[in-house]
Amino acid sequence: MRELTASFVTAGPSGVAIRTRLKQLTPADEKILALVGAHLGSLASRDLKARCTEGLKHSTDTWAARKRSLTPLSSSRWAGSITKATHDQWALARRCQLAHIESLEAGIRTIAHRLSLPVGEKGSKKAPGGYRSRQE
Repeated sequence: MRELTASFVTAGPSGVAIRTRLKQLTPADEKILALVGAHLGSLASRDLKARCTEGLKHSTDTWAARKRSLTPLSSSRWAGSITKATHDQWALARRCQLAHIESLEAGIRTIAHRLSLPVGEKGSKKAPGGYRSRQE
């Protein structure tokens, strides 16, 4: 049989999360950051326009071509970050557009159902009733 050793406490988590802001920036530093931000923002705007133009014809080849066109104007890392953010933004917009269309279609179905019922008919827990009056 095995012997039990004395219990011990393990060290706590060693990972560290650091949140910081840029502090003690000189006016020149602020100007450079504003210029870099404006430059990267214009690249992102241009890439979003290109991504929207592609529409559903998007492929990995067109993604790579967009990244290649941005790389000489920034860096490969920034170009990759911009194209990914643009792709995610376009995909989110498409999902939101689909959700909005589905919401409108559900409203149309509800109105069509209520119109198919006689005026004043009571609804159930699962479906609305008819309209209360012809004017409604």
